[in-house]
Amino acid sequence: MESFLTYIKQNVILVGVLVGLTILGSVYLLTHQVAAPVKNEIATAKTEPQKSASQKKLPEQKIFVVDIQGAVNRSGVYRLKNGAIVQEALQMAGGITENADVKQLNQAQRITDQMQIYVPYKGEQINSNNKNNQANSKAKKQVNLNTATVDDFKDVSGIGPKKAEKIIAYREKNGNFKELHDLTKVGGFGEKSLDALKEQLTV
Repeated sequence: MESFLTYIKQNVILVGVLVGLTILGSVYLLTHQVAAPVKNEIATAKTEPQKSASQKKLPEQKIFVVDIQGAVNRSGVYRLKNGAIVQEALQMAGGITENADVKQLNQAQRITDQMQIYVPYKGEQINSNNKNNQANSKAKKQVNLNTATVDDFKDVSGIGPKKAEKIIAYREKNGNFKELHDLTKVGGFGEKSLDALKEQLTV
């Protein structure tokens, strides 16, 4: 025992160095074990934003609602994507009928939301505002009494197939109508009927 103590006294410097190295080694191990999870947390934090960014949805394309009437096979309300033109809208309505007058339409015009597209029949004239701006939902639809067929009258409220046949029969017998008031000469039409129909008819 005395010899061991004597050895320690003689090698105090060496023992001190060994103790110091032991303490430094313990401190290094402790700090190394704590630092490792911190690195993992940082790495996780960096990868999470990248994952959420990849899941972002693309903006939805706007849909326009269009009312298509007149000389088309399936009149009604249709939904088209932003950027569509009148020609595409007419295709959705089943295309135009044989007696349609598309020369009065600008089929290359881009549609707008809540737009009304009215395809006139042959011999029918639509006003200039409706020609230049199909978005005018209040545009008047006028049917020509002198050229209209029974089918042409189907969009005129107040004139059914029977009354349409009477108009055509009168025209064939007496010649063309000279003015709208001549319609009162056809059976079933009076002054009140004319007042209700005059915005939809022309000669």
